[in-house]
Amino acid sequence: MRQYLDLCQRIIDEGQWVANERTGKRCLTVINADLEYDVANNQFPLITTRKSYWKAAIAEMLGYIRGYDNAAQFRAIGCRTWDANANENPAWLNNPHRKGDDDMGRVYGVQGRRWQQADGSTLDQLQKIADDLKRGIDDRGEILTFYNPGEFDLGCLRPCMHTHTFSVLADTLYLTSYQRSCDVPFLYPL
Repeated sequence: MRQYLDLCQRIIDEGQWVANERTGKRCLTVINADLEYDVANNQFPLITTRKSYWKAAIAEMLGYIRGYDNAAQFRAIGCRTWDANANENPAWLNNPHRKGDDDMGRVYGVQGRRWQQADGSTLDQLQKIADDLKRGIDDRGEILTFYNPGEFDLGCLRPCMHTHTFSVLADTLYLTSYQRSCDVPFLYPL
């Protein structure tokens, strides 16, 4: 909790206002914040000063793991996070690659489960990592990425959470995740 509160204070003290063209909102912004959690010792990276909808967050992660590409799929498992991006984002609504209502295109889980290769085949990045780690293979290249610049125009949103590296050291699995942007909600001054 302390590192979260320290980050909130840093945002208040050092943040600069930046306009977000996609959302039309201004954000108080800092660059390069790192948080570390020991999930083996019951630390979970869902710390906030507001009510959290953790079931929806878990459902969203499940949708990524399953490779969902449609907001209706997410809604069916209790997550409405993608409704606006799929159905209210003007740039995506006018995109010729959009396949209709609720279509999200090639975002997040699609990239993780069906990365388009040059020969037209797809690579299941997540399955490759799981298979490698089960066999004891950790070549420092166990990386899952949703960030595919060649397909940005094929999805409703560029990924915020984009790259995950998996490593095993002394029988402990480590996960490092990178985000290009992350909302840090807080409702009152600290």
